[in-house]
Formats: sequence, C-alpha cells, structure tokens
Amino acid sequence: MSDAEGMRGPALVRDDELTNHLRAIVAPPADPGYWDAFERRIMARIERGQDEGRWWVLSPRAYQIGLVAAGLTLILAGSVYLRSRAVEARMAYESVIETPGVDTPVFARRGPLDERRATLRAATGH
Repeated sequence: MSDAEGMRGPALVRDDELTNHLRAIVAPPADPGYWDAFERRIMARIERGQDEGRWWVLSPRAYQIGLVAAGLTLILAGSVYLRSRAVEARMAYESVIETPGVDTPVFARRGPLDERRATLRAATGH
C-alpha cells in the first residue's frame, strides 16, 4: 500500500434511512398557524421591549452608582499616579543634588543620617 492510498481516509457510504430521519427532525413545521403565532410572539416582544425584566438590565439608579464608582476610581488612580511621579521626581532631584560629581568640588559633606532622621526626611521631603 502506498502513502497516497493510506491518506484517503474512510470511504463514504450513503445512508438514505438516516438522511430521511435527520430531514424529519430539522424540517420546519408544516402548520401555517405556527408561523402566525411565531410572528405574533416576536412582535409582542418588540412592542414591550426585549430586555424587560431580564437579569442583565440595570435600573437608572444602578447606572448612576456605576458612574460615580467609575469617577471615584479615575480620581484615585490619577492621584496615585501623580503621587508616584512626584516621588520619582523628588528621588531623581535628591540623587543629583546629594551625590557630588567627579569634576565638582565638595564644599561641605554631611555625615551619615541615622535611621530616625532618614525616615523623617523621606516622609516630609526635607
């Protein structure tokens, strides 16, 4: 057996009995009254609103609460972002000011800070 013969897959067999059973299952209803009732149900739902009484529908009060919560979240995120930027800027400034460069003379050198003063300086920024 060559590779081409093995790659063909299973042979297809026609099964008329199964085909007829499947057609009976998926066939549309033959009664014309079914289609009239179906149209009435669709139109009634459109007239009263599709989402009336569903779990995913939110009341106007829930929308207001959601908008307030989203606004507060944006304010909080913005303040945290600005605070982190301020801390980064202060740290960058202090690293430039406190570290003398290679070419710059040192006029005064401060002694090492103890832990209490270092904490106070980090908290107040002075």
